[in-house]
Amino acid sequence: MGKFVKIRKFIIRKSLLLVGLVIAFTLLVALIIQIYTSYFIYNYQGNVPQDYRIAVVFGAKVQSDRNPTRFLKDRLDAAIRLYKEDQIDVILLSGEKIHENFNEIDVMEKYLLDRGVKIEDTYLDGAGLDTYSTIYRTKNIYKFKKVILISQSYHLKRALFLGKVFGLDCVGYNADSGPYKTEGKQSFREVLANIKALLDIRSDRAPEIIIEPKKE
Repeated sequence: MGKFVKIRKFIIRKSLLLVGLVIAFTLLVALIIQIYTSYFIYNYQGNVPQDYRIAVVFGAKVQSDRNPTRFLKDRLDAAIRLYKEDQIDVILLSGEKIHENFNEIDVMEKYLLDRGVKIEDTYLDGAGLDTYSTIYRTKNIYKFKKVILISQSYHLKRALFLGKVFGLDCVGYNADSGPYKTEGKQSFREVLANIKALLDIRSDRAPEIIIEPKKE
């Protein structure tokens, strides 16, 4: 019985050590990504470099009334500001368009068009099912080489990291408009998502849905 207890304690100690190492590694990855990408994030419109003329807006959940959630609205508003100030010429909307009757892309496009963005200045990517897919398709399907990534600060770090790994000449524009109710939850999720990003890079994952770019 005593031998069994010792073995059990040994296994528990080893398990706790392994969990601790995983947590430490995860936090270290997040810290490295944050420090590295911070040099490429712009928080003020006037500071955005003038030679980046294509913006990429990442999709997010939409409401049942076909309006963007606050996260998505802030991203779209940020793109509109840059567009109306003639700091960008083209906006690539990347998100989910699996369900024709209700999807992120239609909501995003309507929001831009209703606010004066010309339809010929928008590109629609309905296969941007996650951040990795959006970056992959921006570089390999749309063939864009120099872009502004638009999202909230908690998400921009991973997006920029992936962009740099893929060889995109990219900078980030912070779409934050103030504290969000679920910001803490989203930030925690990003720490874990960093590990998934590393695994995707290591496996050279190709997005599950590859469709040709469609401009409307």
